[in-house]
Amino acid sequence: MTGTYDPTTDTIIWGVGNPGPDWDNAYRPGDNLYTDSSLALDANTGKIKWHYQHTPNDPYDYDSVAENVLVDVPTPNGQTQKLALEADRNGFAYAIDRTNGKFLWGLPFVKKVTWTKGLDPETGKPIEYDAKNPVQRYNASVTPHRENKVADICPGNMGGKNWPPTSYNPDLKLWYIPVIESCNRITVEEATKDKLKAREFWTGGGPSQPFKITGSVTAIDVTTGKIAGKMETPFPNLGGMLSTPDLVFTGQPSGEVMALDAKTLQKLWEFNTGGGVNAPPVTFSVDGKQYVAILVGLGGAWDKWFIESTPELKKIQPGSMLYVFSL
Repeated sequence: MTGTYDPTTDTIIWGVGNPGPDWDNAYRPGDNLYTDSSLALDANTGKIKWHYQHTPNDPYDYDSVAENVLVDVPTPNGQTQKLALEADRNGFAYAIDRTNGKFLWGLPFVKKVTWTKGLDPETGKPIEYDAKNPVQRYNASVTPHRENKVADICPGNMGGKNWPPTSYNPDLKLWYIPVIESCNRITVEEATKDKLKAREFWTGGGPSQPFKITGSVTAIDVTTGKIAGKMETPFPNLGGMLSTPDLVFTGQPSGEVMALDAKTLQKLWEFNTGGGVNAPPVTFSVDGKQYVAILVGLGGAWDKWFIESTPELKKIQPGSMLYVFSL
């Protein structure tokens, strides 16, 4: 995902992918910096200003490539808090002080998290994280590793949120996350150098999909770091969000484009496109008239790796169409 530029500090904040091999973290002991991190770079020099790592020594494929949303929030003492918001694949939403990389708050935005029992309220690291251990186990009973070769993790390795973008309403101070409510099964294969072949995946195992996966739109109040609302959806949200002052637009891989009330997340409008939606809506205006546009056509990673968790989507027409609506 493309990084975010902060003009007030001349800083680029970029999300970083997961380490490899994906599921055999004993092969790569240590925190594996700067994987699974938000990385702040000086735009002129490229030097690292700060980093925040979400899942050190990640054994789940919980990369942190999501966009960082930059918001300014007033505080009770009249100051302004400069936040970088990131909805991580590990199922937690994070607010980081974008001036120095300090953790401010974090909370799960998915319904089910099993890989950790929670975040340390001071550091934001998983509670089980121990810097003295070169290989992290977190919640060991559900973590895939060489002594626990088959494990069910929630969220699944596709993440509580993947590439689809979040959106933010600066008037309501609400941050909207396109959620994949997921679990899946990971089988570990011990990674050794003799198994490494040029131009082939080297993952230390792989996922399977024995569980039904659904979705939601989750709204977080950034002034409190608390969930303000959640609208359940029958399928994972693979397209992303668009905010206007009063509405939130999103879509479903089953074909529906919808508008929700920005405060309550109540569905106000829906249009069935006849094809799967896995692209975000955008808005623009021409001669004073506002439009919402969305590309329709299911494909990509979900069809390749995760379709067994949503078998109904096998019947969806792939399509290739641009829809434009006027407001």
